[in-house]
Amino acid sequence: MALGEICQINRGRVMSKDYLRDHAGAYPVYSSQTANGGIFGYIDSFDYDFESITWTTDGANAGSVFYHRDKKFSITNVCGLLRVKNDKEMSTKFLFFMLGQLAQRYVSSGMGNPKLMSNVMSQIKVPVPPLDEQERIVAILDTFDALVNDLSSGLPAEIRARRQQYEHYRDRLLTFQEAA
Repeated sequence: MALGEICQINRGRVMSKDYLRDHAGAYPVYSSQTANGGIFGYIDSFDYDFESITWTTDGANAGSVFYHRDKKFSITNVCGLLRVKNDKEMSTKFLFFMLGQLAQRYVSSGMGNPKLMSNVMSQIKVPVPPLDEQERIVAILDTFDALVNDLSSGLPAEIRARRQQYEHYRDRLLTFQEAA
């Protein structure tokens, strides 16, 4: 199913560094960068307050996707936003994982400036398995994401796995048959 059928698609608004300085506040503004989670700065108001996906529309990071939940935020004009129309059919988090795999394929590099504009994003086709299957996939990927990216859960799990591996090889290497 095409994203244009699944999601409302918006673009952000122009915000300069001067605007950010003059309207400094607590709410993040996402833009085209991928450093710092895509945050361009902070302002005193917000445009969005719902579960969504943003993506970088142009520049070196075009096609980078970010997931937002329980956040109030805004986006600049070099950022797009996807909001799932029917959360009984499509999980936003599942869609985020899908786009993490698909979006880069649709980035156009013509004229030397990579782009993934709204009209192209709206045409990307994604599978729509049953919601319970989407949620099962999200649970698995969230677990792996935490193990890979979260020091508080990933590092202890890695240490446990290496300790078990060490004990296994230690026991095998240091086990000898008695001489008769």
